[in-house]
Amino acid sequence: MLFLISSLIIAIACSVITLKTLVGYSDIKCGFKIIIGAVIILGWFAFPLIRLISKYNLISSPEAYTVVVHSLYGLMGFVFILFALIMIRDVVWYALYGAAKLMGFAGWSLDPKNLSALSKANQIVVVLSLIIAAIALHNGNKMPQVKEIYLTSDKITQDITIAQISDLHITRSSLDSRIQSIVSQVNMLNPDVIVLTGDTIDDDIPLIQKKLGLLKELSAPYGVYSIMGNHEYYHDVYAAKRMLDSLGLKFLFNGGIHVGNSHVFIAGIPDLGTMAERINLWRTVNKSEKDDYRVMLSHTPDIINSLSSGLFDLVLAGHTHGGQIFPFHLLALQATPYLAGQYSVNGTELYVSRGAGSWGPQMRLFAPTDITLIHLNKK
Repeated sequence: MLFLISSLIIAIACSVITLKTLVGYSDIKCGFKIIIGAVIILGWFAFPLIRLISKYNLISSPEAYTVVVHSLYGLMGFVFILFALIMIRDVVWYALYGAAKLMGFAGWSLDPKNLSALSKANQIVVVLSLIIAAIALHNGNKMPQVKEIYLTSDKITQDITIAQISDLHITRSSLDSRIQSIVSQVNMLNPDVIVLTGDTIDDDIPLIQKKLGLLKELSAPYGVYSIMGNHEYYHDVYAAKRMLDSLGLKFLFNGGIHVGNSHVFIAGIPDLGTMAERINLWRTVNKSEKDDYRVMLSHTPDIINSLSSGLFDLVLAGHTHGGQIFPFHLLALQATPYLAGQYSVNGTELYVSRGAGSWGPQMRLFAPTDITLIHLNKK
């Protein structure tokens, strides 16, 4: 509820700013202003509108629901990119105008209040936003790239490969073909273990059972394991646990398993961000041996700041989407310094996946989707 209220406040504020900038100082016809205003308002209010459609099942046809939701989210992504470009343009424009005034040659053409120049600048920004949104949409619907990392340790007695899938965000509007393709892509990597690091489920379980059933095809010699992200807690987390377990995706909750005779111990914890369930690190490592190479699955990367040195050798996380759509990267970095990729913190390796899916708009800009293949090799 708090997130929805915050979304409404942001939607109102951003709608006002975008409308004021694009049509408030423009001499375009009233009819065009109304159309532009309607598009901008619809884009900024797309998220609460989708929540309303989903909650009350206002669109019964699955095909129509998918088209409407993807269209609204696409519009939401477009107005976000448009808003960002407007902000960047205005900062640069005012800076140039101020510098020119200081040097004594600022002309009327450089004045941000020049309606003719502003109208042309707005047209350029809208066209650029459409092009960038199309590129982001293309990137968001491409198959995830495979990122490989190699780690060695004298604790490991047998080479092990772990495939990490994070942030699938399976909803009613998710395409079956994409889920199937990701499952096939992971299986073709022939990993010894497959792990899902949260936000796999992002809808009510009864409505996406068939789509979740596609994950049953994930296969690895030493098993498939999952943990919960924050989005599972937004729905029925206990139903999510039961569902994933029924699919053969063994749920790790403050505990772990040994991988064959490799001395690799993989453990999972509840999501740090929700605080709905207590993390118990002692229970998590209780069944491991002192000389094991310990791998923690944590949806949120910031757990790394709470770990004592030597407790875990490697933490696999997701959650951030790598920022998903630039310049949202800059806001994500305010929440966590671990945006994407590999880090070393207090002697522990941390890898943060950008995720194989997307939240909201199926868009990616300077944050491509990924699947990670981790090679754990004996020294």
